[in-house]
Amino acid sequence: MENYKLLTQKDLAERWQTSVRSIEELRNKGTLKPCDNVPGIKFTLEHIVALEGTDLQEPTILEQRRLLKQIKILEEENERLNEILNKTLLVLSPVLKNREG
Repeated sequence: MENYKLLTQKDLAERWQTSVRSIEELRNKGTLKPCDNVPGIKFTLEHIVALEGTDLQEPTILEQRRLLKQIKILEEENERLNEILNKTLLVLSPVLKNREG
């Protein structure tokens, strides 16, 4: 019967360690769908468990900046590795041609 338990916004906020306001925002966006025909705003445990497998939060500005910085570092590393690969192929090209011929 655990799957039939209903959670209030406060229950869910405690479960997800967030504020009731955050839960309300998710409900207003349509991400959280409360039960019909029950008093108050309540969610089924089954619905919540299904959502817990997804990322509901948009990245914060700080997280976005961190990710952009990480992307830039990876792009620079990719450029360096491509340069190394091209130089290596340039050096090996005559050797490989001699083997073929």
